[in-house]
Amino acid sequence: MDEIVVVDTGSDDNTINVAKQFGAKVFYRSWDDDFAAARNFSISKATGDWIFYLDADEELEPDCSGRFRALADDLDVDGYLFQISNLTDSHDSIRHINLRLFRNLPGYRFEGRLHEQILDVIMRENSGKARILNSGINIFHYGYLLSEFTAKNKAERNFRINKLMVEEEPDNPFYLYSLGNSLVNRNDIENAAANYRKALTHLSTKENYAPSVFIALIACLTRLGRLAEALEQVEKCKSLYPDYVDIHFVEGEIYAKLGHLTRSELCFKECLRLGEQVQGKYTTRTGVGTFLPLFGLAQIYRTRGDLNRAIYCQIQGLKIKNDNIQDFIVLARLLKESFQDGNRVLEVLSKAIVNHDKAKETLILARLLYEVEEHDLALSVLDESCAHADDAHYLQGLALMKKGLYGDAIKSLECVQNDAAVYQAALQELVLAHWLSAPPRDAGPLIEKIEDQELGRVLQIVNEFLAGHPAANPPLENGCLREIVERLLTLKQAGTVLNILTVCGLESPLQKIDYLINAPLNNHRLELAAKLALVELKKGANLADFYFVLAWYFFTNDELDTAQNMLHHALTGGPQTIHYRELLREIYRKQTLNILLAALEMYPDNPGFNKQLIDLRKDALKHNRLEGVH
Repeated sequence: MDEIVVVDTGSDDNTINVAKQFGAKVFYRSWDDDFAAARNFSISKATGDWIFYLDADEELEPDCSGRFRALADDLDVDGYLFQISNLTDSHDSIRHINLRLFRNLPGYRFEGRLHEQILDVIMRENSGKARILNSGINIFHYGYLLSEFTAKNKAERNFRINKLMVEEEPDNPFYLYSLGNSLVNRNDIENAAANYRKALTHLSTKENYAPSVFIALIACLTRLGRLAEALEQVEKCKSLYPDYVDIHFVEGEIYAKLGHLTRSELCFKECLRLGEQVQGKYTTRTGVGTFLPLFGLAQIYRTRGDLNRAIYCQIQGLKIKNDNIQDFIVLARLLKESFQDGNRVLEVLSKAIVNHDKAKETLILARLLYEVEEHDLALSVLDESCAHADDAHYLQGLALMKKGLYGDAIKSLECVQNDAAVYQAALQELVLAHWLSAPPRDAGPLIEKIEDQELGRVLQIVNEFLAGHPAANPPLENGCLREIVERLLTLKQAGTVLNILTVCGLESPLQKIDYLINAPLNNHRLELAAKLALVELKKGANLADFYFVLAWYFFTNDELDTAQNMLHHALTGGPQTIHYRELLREIYRKQTLNILLAALEMYPDNPGFNKQLIDLRKDALKHNRLEGVH
């Protein structure tokens, strides 16, 4: 840049000094909730032939200076579009194009208090014949990462400005769309949907943001459980923008969540046919034309039992995007399910994981083997290349805990010294390892080092009980106690859990069962509750609640006939019990769903079957977020 103009609207850090160090001209302007006014003030201070603007939370693509300077050489161009990559917390950026470089002419000024625009102004100034080209250069925007968005309170600021803009121009579709986005950030989904719907009634389908309004409305309708209406909007969007890959991906997501695998598969395959859209025609999420549908297809094939195709798709997706450990964990589980052989899993994973840092590569491999319960192999790959890393000692300790080698686990976990976060996690595992050692050890000195005061308090109470000199009753409804119980159950320490529950005052099996199945429920607690119920039934305790717990367990594990049989026993003892009857309805619903999905595999486009599927599943999909939504 030949000249840098910085307009400060009230910073309280070192911004101004830094700007001046780099030769910037710094001007001051009070903030009045009007981005266009601030932007136009900055233009008025610029003296060059061209204007390029960049915000403080944006970064120009590196190594582009030569290409960038050459843009100004074309005397017939009025402005250039740049591709904006909005980084997100999922690491999959959302891309759109925006005019960022334009001639410094008096009539070229921004409009709009928020998400201010200048392209329409330049087109008007040139009677619609302005020559606008794509620069082919990227700008990276960090401002909508959750940490940045929250720290700067952008949600409330944007809502305040958007609300004012709509009050001033109630039928402006872009303002309605922006207000809808602000309402989503405030979790007001109902009113957000209303604004998106109104925006579509006033919106020209030629506007480049129009497809994004459809995507936003569909997301809201899905979260509200209005699936029929959401799918109607999907069809409208597809008819207007058949080459818009994002709408096909969102449709695939919805049908995948409904369980309609044939329709979902067709959608994801269409995404791959269209491919990643990088020309800037639409706002698009990175991956909807490549790795995201591949990962979606992997899950479809896994559900069908076609593990070879599932593994193939997951590996192909990982070749494109390999920065998320969860995607590798999915692959590891597919391999374990297919091979039932840890060494073959290790062989494939070793080829799939490529990292220039061999110590990190080894650690990832060990983590994946740990996740699929191949603890011996996980320990074997934690070799000298990462022997001194805290993460390696911690993972080694976890694997040894799973093997029941608590003394060895203590030695590994005690080696964690440098990374503060890993050290705190290791302390919690060390406490458990001390309790589970033979004989049990006092973990009091370790608990004193735990920074989470509430967790430390609960651990200390349990520690006193296990040591035989209780000082207070552990708080049953405390979330920290639930976490301790859950971790002990993952270590298959049901006996220790039952002892803790007993000293908490839950002496009878029914009291323990009630605690275990209390929300939030998971498989570990439900399994222990079912085992307790089965033991009591075998002893002759013919209690309806025991049958109910077993019915719930079998229902969760998709053994519907057995679940129904158990529940009929429960209903015999308590025919009017509401939660018994609710579970019976859920069993019938799931049986009906299975029949319906089988029919849809043969007749995927049958409108009657599809309508029944939507009616059956609309409540189950409420509040579900769609990964492909902007």
